[in-house]
Amino acid sequence: MEPLCATCPTRQKTAFRLLDGEQVDTLCTFKRHGHIKKGEELFTEGQNVRGIYCVQDGHFKLTRHSASGRETIVRFASPGDFIGYRALLAHEPISLSAVAIQDAHACFVPADVLLNFLEGNGPFSLELLRATCHELSEANQLLASLAQKSVKQRLAEVLLMLRAKFSEDTDGCIDIDLKRSEIADLVGTATESLIRLLAQFERDELITRQGKRFKITQAKKLAQLAELVD
Repeated sequence: MEPLCATCPTRQKTAFRLLDGEQVDTLCTFKRHGHIKKGEELFTEGQNVRGIYCVQDGHFKLTRHSASGRETIVRFASPGDFIGYRALLAHEPISLSAVAIQDAHACFVPADVLLNFLEGNGPFSLELLRATCHELSEANQLLASLAQKSVKQRLAEVLLMLRAKFSEDTDGCIDIDLKRSEIADLVGTATESLIRLLAQFERDELITRQGKRFKITQAKKLAQLAELVD
């Protein structure tokens, strides 16, 4: 049974919370709720935009492929995040692929429905504009970090970012399973260099490892290393 938009807790985390009663009814009528299995693509870069997705639960990685076929993680999408709206607003094909990194649910909202909301609801439009600006700001910060910080500093920052994004499991580990190559892409280094640095972080007792997952044991020292605090 599809969730009702009027009582959906995820809606309260998004710009959809600013819709009026009639618009919420329209959203509920035309949205489609779907289950996306781990490893399954929501869409592929290069596709034409038919609408946007609102993540209900689970997480997605948004990736871009180079000419050689190498996949790079650009960012993550979590519950309450919209995916695909920037391409829709720009009238451009999707520039990223979205892949579920765990079983997830997302609602698809057709383009014409979203555009009608934008035209008829000023606060909703402003909130979506703010979200766009926030994404661009995060992208600029990442570029600055890659350009100005050492690999060790970037790894410390990425580990803290992952914990903030995905929280911790019952063992205190970052609640996400990523390949070493995927973490290396986030850091902007080779997988071999990443593995050596992770081992060094373990020796320095900044982190501990449990299977594929990591537990941050000295967050303040990591933040200082990443130059996020004094």
